[in-house]
Amino acid sequence: MPKRLPVKLNREPLVEATCQLRVTSQVALNTVFPGYLLAKHPGDVSELQQLPAAMFPEPMRMIDPELAYVPRVRFKFKGVLVMIGERSVAVTNPAPYLGWLRFKDLITEVFNDLLASKLISGIERLSIKYLNVLKANEEPNPQNALAWNLRVGGLELDMRTTHMRTEIRNNGLVTIVQLIGGAIVQAQGQAAEEGSLIDIDTVQPVEQQELGEFADSLSDQLDRVRRVNKEVFFECLTDEAVMTLGPTYE
Repeated sequence: MPKRLPVKLNREPLVEATCQLRVTSQVALNTVFPGYLLAKHPGDVSELQQLPAAMFPEPMRMIDPELAYVPRVRFKFKGVLVMIGERSVAVTNPAPYLGWLRFKDLITEVFNDLLASKLISGIERLSIKYLNVLKANEEPNPQNALAWNLRVGGLELDMRTTHMRTEIRNNGLVTIVQLIGGAIVQAQGQAAEEGSLIDIDTVQPVEQQELGEFADSLSDQLDRVRRVNKEVFFECLTDEAVMTLGPTYE
């Protein structure tokens, strides 16, 4: 039976949450879309800066198509970060977490501005990634909080040095789960955190969908992807760990 999902955790282990949209476009979004947002929201865009990926030479970008999705520009927007690549726009909420409803509102605002800009011709995929760290020397104990039971033959594995990655496919969504028993993670603008890492990235391919249709269903699609991501996160934790994090239920 699926676990009962809390509406919030009073001791939130979130380090960073990111929602990314990958698109098709005839122009490099990182060269145009920041100016579009700045003109539309002059009081809300600040700290615009180029990222290291902006220096990638053209031959390198031609060899590796994935580089088109790597952020090249970053700026602050209404309490979140917006990161833009040639063919991607991502909205990131570093800790402290704003909560899903507020985070979703900001995602929707940025993505709707992108759709209204006429800069893109199609949508490739929508994804939501949550990075959580159960801190060392705090409760729940990171070594006992992860609900995993791994064995290799008769070998006894040390969780502190074990890294697991897998993909879960469910109703057209792909969720990439990475669990690391011992890790040091540092998100943008945050101090480094040591403990057990729970990295969950849920991806929804978007195929043969008109931009208007995508815009009309964006809210529902965001909720669906977030719901699957949240379900997987809580399946990664023991019941005792969830209780220690102070869940609030409806």
